[in-house]
Formats: sequence, structure tokens, C-alpha cells
Amino acid sequence: MQVKKFTAQSLSEATRQMKNELGYEAVILSTRVVNDKKHPAIKLYEITAGVDEVPQTNNTQTSSAHKTFLEELAKISDTVYKKNPARIKEVYGKAVEEKVKASEETIEKKLKAVFHQLADKEVQKSVIVSVMDQMKRYKNFLQPDNVENYVKNCLSSLILTKNFDVTPKKNKVVALVGPTGVGKTTTIAKLALIAKIIHKLDVGLISIDTFRLGAIDQLQSFADVSHIDLLVAYKPEEMPALLKKFSKKDIVFIDTVGRSQNKAEQLKLNKDFLSTIKVDETLLVLNTSSSYRTLVDVVNKFKAFNYSGFIFSKVDEAPVHGNIVNLITKTGIPVSFITNGQVIPDDILAAHSENISNMIFNRSCIFIHI
Repeated sequence: MQVKKFTAQSLSEATRQMKNELGYEAVILSTRVVNDKKHPAIKLYEITAGVDEVPQTNNTQTSSAHKTFLEELAKISDTVYKKNPARIKEVYGKAVEEKVKASEETIEKKLKAVFHQLADKEVQKSVIVSVMDQMKRYKNFLQPDNVENYVKNCLSSLILTKNFDVTPKKNKVVALVGPTGVGKTTTIAKLALIAKIIHKLDVGLISIDTFRLGAIDQLQSFADVSHIDLLVAYKPEEMPALLKKFSKKDIVFIDTVGRSQNKAEQLKLNKDFLSTIKVDETLLVLNTSSSYRTLVDVVNKFKAFNYSGFIFSKVDEAPVHGNIVNLITKTGIPVSFITNGQVIPDDILAAHSENISNMIFNRSCIFIHI
């Protein structure tokens, strides 16, 4: 296997470098954050990747298992079978055939086990079939010990992600929408504090959640502690004036009321508030532990908000995470963030396809925070 390290200012850029140099067959072996040698204060992302060597071919294609075993047999050929070429051919042919057959049987068993594992994680059959179709391209590279890595790599290629733009001086307006109890207000607080502390942005908050008991008090307490300006809209027609007050802010987050996807009139009321202003980006917050049927219902009934990305909340509460890839492949909508707890601002993570693929397999893995 050829192994090489790639370093860049973002994980996606390091992954792009890896694929450009090693090809799409490359497998990520490890990921870590390192300091730039020239500028120690700057953090970089380093991935270690590997790719199997392309097997040699002649009239019939020979896998790496064939080649390795032939080399082993060649070491003893001169002393044992030197005077009997026919015997060499007989032994070589039979031994290689048996070795390859055993290897293929082991790989097949491993593939079946991995696909059963995906099914146990509630990854839908259609997604598993897509992964299987991709795996056909790598059949000559598979070994029993690398099957899972190849499957993870194929699965990650189906997971669309979207970076969150935090450009200063842009006066970007971001709204979070979603059903009741998915954690919109807590997520807003996390994003606002990260934008302020890490990205040094001037942040504003607007809440239209005047229906839920204590919602304004909760956000006001956070705003006071964080020294972030908060305004409250009680009627849709108040929104333009409030946004005008925040015209010099780098970014403005709008906290909407949690609404059941089955109550069309309440959804329309939220839509009325947002339709009075220009919203640059709307993100739909989804509870990862909800059933797939419920998630699809939410996605369909919130389409009126023209959301451009997902935030999957409460991944720490979900027993499995297959619905993340199920929903992304069904809708073609990317995921921007993952939340995994109540701690502000720590428990929110930028979405990366490789990490989500690992999470689906292993339930827990290390994410890179935004």
C-alpha cells in the first residue's frame, strides 16, 4: 500500500489533494489537527491516506494476492523443483488457485458482514445497493483487512456536506427552522457564540419565538452573558425594522418557533415572519433519533421555507445514525452541522462526510469542531 500525508487549512481541501494525487480509491487512515511549522498559531488539518498498488496485468489480470503468493513460491522453486519444470507449473497453478479461492471467499464473507452491519445501523437498502455498485470498481484491490475501509469510503461519497460561510462584513441573515423540541434555540446560541468568539464577527439575534413559555428569557439570558444584541419580533411587519437596526452586523441569526409539520397554519405564520425580509440561508434542524418516516414527513412539509441545508441535532441521543445518509441521498440536500449535546458552544460540529461515515459504522468518532 502506498501511504502519504496531506495537509491543508480545511479537511475538505486535504481530502481533495488526496483524491487528486492518489485517486478516488484512496482510503483515509487517520485525521488530526497540527500546527503550521512556519506559523505555529495557525491550525492545519493533516490526513494520512493510503491506496493499494495497482496490480500487474498480462493476458489475465492478477490480483495482489496472486502476486504475493507467487513471489513466496518463487523463493523455493530453484532448490525444490529446479529439475522438474512440469512439477513447478503443477504446484504453482494448484497453490495459487487454492490461495485465491480462499481469499475471495474470505472477502465475500467480510463484505456480507459489513453490509449486514450497515443494515443494522438502519441504512436503507437503496443506499447499501449504491455502495455495493461502487465497490465493484475496487474488486481487484480488496483484501480481507481493507474491506471495511473501502465500504466507508464509498459510503462517505454519498454524504453531501456544505460549508457555512462566515465572511465578515457581509450582513448575512441566517434562519433556523424545524419542528418542536429539536434544539433550534440551543443551536442558534452555539452558532452565535462561535461566530463571535472564534470568527470575531459582530453578531445579532432576532427571536420570533414568543409562543413557547420562557423561550425569550432563555435566549435573553444567553445574549446578556455573551454580550450579543437580541431583538424580539412579535408581528411579521416588525421584521424589516428590526433587521435594519442590525444592518451593520456581520451576521444575524433568526430563531423561529418550533412548529409541528402537521400544523399547516402554524407553519404559515413562521413563513409570514421570514417572508417580510431577505434571508440569505435557511437551515432545517432535524432530530437524528426520529424515525425515517417522521424525518421524511418533516423534510417534505418544511419545503415552503426553501432551506438549503440540514442540521442533524441530538446525535448523542440516537442509537444509530443511518438516517443521516438515508435522508441526504433521498433529498440531495447537504448537511452543514451535527450537534451532540447541550453544552454551548462546544457540542456542535462541522459536517464532514468521512467523519459521518465513521459515525454510522462505529456510532462514536472524533469530529473537528468549527
